[in-house]
Amino acid sequence: MSDLKVSVVIPTFNRAAFLRAAVASVRAQTRPCAEIVIVDDGSTDDTTQVSQSLGPDVRYFKQANAGPAAARNRGLREASGDLVAFLDTDDRWLPDKLALQIGVIERHPAVALVCADMAIEDETGTRLVDSNFELRGLQDFLAGLDGRPVPGAPALMLKVNFINTSTVLARRDVLIKMNGFDPRLRFGEDLELWLRIAARHPVACVASVQEIRVEHATNVTKSVEPMLLGYVRMAEVIREWARGLMPAWGMDADRYVAECLADLGYWYFKQDRMREASAAFHRSLREKPTARAGVYGIAAKLPGPLIGLIRRAKAATGRGSAGNFVGRA
Repeated sequence: MSDLKVSVVIPTFNRAAFLRAAVASVRAQTRPCAEIVIVDDGSTDDTTQVSQSLGPDVRYFKQANAGPAAARNRGLREASGDLVAFLDTDDRWLPDKLALQIGVIERHPAVALVCADMAIEDETGTRLVDSNFELRGLQDFLAGLDGRPVPGAPALMLKVNFINTSTVLARRDVLIKMNGFDPRLRFGEDLELWLRIAARHPVACVASVQEIRVEHATNVTKSVEPMLLGYVRMAEVIREWARGLMPAWGMDADRYVAECLADLGYWYFKQDRMREASAAFHRSLREKPTARAGVYGIAAKLPGPLIGLIRRAKAATGRGSAGNFVGRA
């Protein structure tokens, strides 16, 4: 057995009801970890009591609420393992996750990060998604690599974020060298860090499902508007350090930001919040003119009854002929 020590970092905020199941899935691993580090990001429920009752292999730290990036960074600082795995409180692992991922690192020592596939369930245990990789059209490609480094990983990640944080096992020294998660970000902070790592080091995947994600009403990513605003900020941060790298990844840095702004504008458009939609499309066009932002920007300024008429016509005919906004409205 490898002598690599694994620390598991569990950031949490008002998720006491999920903690025991998450920790139990860590303890059920066929390759045991060295420690479990729980970072309580300012919870007001009984997270403290639950955490302190979980046993001597659990190290518990509490801090004022500062967001998931800061909580994971605190866990990273407190961790002592050679490798660090991240697990969100409302997720759980399958028993062979760590063993399979450590096996990948042993076979490919240059690899700095290994992710895995995940399934998604609701709170009742009903399976919603059997395979995230299959859902994203990547299952055959990643399975064919058999644990070898993913070629062109940064370009692929910008198109399809295939790395779920609760599946990640990464080298601690690399995470420290990268300064961990960017605390300016409350959404997309994980993708931004994985991209920074993939820009400098090989990353790999275990192509089988090794994590179960639970979707419920209080998931962070259910907050659509803050999430979309957060992704705009994430895109701006990525552009700060990756502008010179992105052409090689097949991505224009300004267009990347513009598309995130257009996504925000389209959401506002669908919510009939036309003033905010118009502002978002205007910002998108200033970053990089695109037909989508241009047409939607014009549409957002149309009288409400006219937009409603076009939507009804589109619904009746099943096709759009007056620009992209008709097809997506």
